[in-house]
Amino acid sequence: MPSTGLIRVAYFVAIVAVGAFILAVIRSSLFPQIRTATESHEAQPHVIVVGGGLAGLSAVIEASRHGARITVIEKEKSLGGNSAKATSGINAAESAAQKERGISDSVDSFVKDTLASGDGLSKPELVHILAGKSAEAMDFLRSFGLNLVDVVQLGGHGIPRTHRIPPTADGRPIPVGFTIVSTLRKYVENDLRNTVQVLVNSAFKSLILDSDRVVGITYEAEDKTVHQLHGTVILTAGGYANDHTEDSLLDKYVPSLAKLPTTNGPWATGDVIKATSAAGLSLIHMDQVQTHPTGFLEPSNPKHHTKFLAPEALRGCGAILLDGEGKRFVDELGRRNHVTDAIFSHCKHYQDDGSMPIVAVMLMNDEIIKRFGAPSAAFYEKKGIIENVGSLGELAARLQVDAAVLTDTLASHNKAAESGKDEFGKTTFPALFTPDDNFYIAYITPTLHYCMGGLEISAKAEVLRSKPEKKPVAGLYGAGEVTGGVHGANRLGGNSLLECVVFGRVAGYHAAHYRREK
Repeated sequence: MPSTGLIRVAYFVAIVAVGAFILAVIRSSLFPQIRTATESHEAQPHVIVVGGGLAGLSAVIEASRHGARITVIEKEKSLGGNSAKATSGINAAESAAQKERGISDSVDSFVKDTLASGDGLSKPELVHILAGKSAEAMDFLRSFGLNLVDVVQLGGHGIPRTHRIPPTADGRPIPVGFTIVSTLRKYVENDLRNTVQVLVNSAFKSLILDSDRVVGITYEAEDKTVHQLHGTVILTAGGYANDHTEDSLLDKYVPSLAKLPTTNGPWATGDVIKATSAAGLSLIHMDQVQTHPTGFLEPSNPKHHTKFLAPEALRGCGAILLDGEGKRFVDELGRRNHVTDAIFSHCKHYQDDGSMPIVAVMLMNDEIIKRFGAPSAAFYEKKGIIENVGSLGELAARLQVDAAVLTDTLASHNKAAESGKDEFGKTTFPALFTPDDNFYIAYITPTLHYCMGGLEISAKAEVLRSKPEKKPVAGLYGAGEVTGGVHGANRLGGNSLLECVVFGRVAGYHAAHYRREK
């Protein structure tokens, strides 16, 4: 028969065990979302993000916040992509910065402007998500210390809603895309280093499918060995506006534009779209490739294929466009496709040489340069792109046009500003000109800039299959320029960075919860 001491020990152990069980039940009932620090990698959902631009970084951060471990596959030597090249800003409606400046905006107005720009091709459910989550996206970015408080109005917008970062106290400009991407990249690489693995110089090769589900990817490492990763997949690998490969998507879908210069980096070749072509994924609007009206032409190298973007903010600050005779011909704050079409219709080849690009002259004065940011303009002056030409007479001589024509052009512009509308439909006049101004010029040419088309996605950022009906592909999400359907026939300036943040976060959230939702 057991001793009294042993019975007491057994009784005590039983009480402790029951107590621990009750606590565990209470914990799992009241706090099912809490994940313990001791959980193994195998217990965490694994999310694979293909592409390390702003959409990818936003997806990584959101997925991490919802308990996933993440692997990033990036074909370049560092994260960033075309997002780091963005200069115009990022849009938001009903943002804190707008309210602080007394700017009255609404989500409905933002939706209206974006749908109108898309010429009926945008998917309304995606546009409503873009606009509806825009203020939240701005709060997300500002939580990382990004001072997006300078608000300007870009072409196609009825209200100032494009957010930028003011220059430093000494006047140094802050490039908005580069700064956003750099800040989020540092956060991912440092603060999330225990849950995020970044593999650079690694190229996506294919999706791994289990029946009709995506369960991972294959990729080629820097040493050319091929590996597999298993998990839920988010595709954020950008567009194809610099695709001049043998199986070029530009040649396939927009051959008439394929030879135009581009603002995109050499990585923008649509690799993921081509690599997944056999997987039955739905593509949308692949023939909708945006030509930005104002790529800077470098007079020292006018035929160079890759152009610096002439930021839309220059026109937002009041710059006007002139044809070869020194006359205005378009609403400079009109939609990008309308301004592009007007340049092709009214302007001539640079130096009247048919082998050169078609160009317009962007005209600025000291007030516009100051509003845009003198240090920013100085960068382009140093490159020989923006030229300080001096007086009206010197301007006429530089452009080889009649000074009287220039005088009439400026007078007509100012008169229209007083009346509130000009013959081209322009209703916003950020700056005026006088014959006594000090003038600056730059030659600009339409340049391939952005792909509105790509993989079709749902409101949850799920990639859709093409047949037999458009249903989500289980385990596969997409965000950013690799996807299509948000912008339709024309993207508004400032909507690209916003799309990356909004749908990157949407994709990250649902990818992290994918197995739990299933």
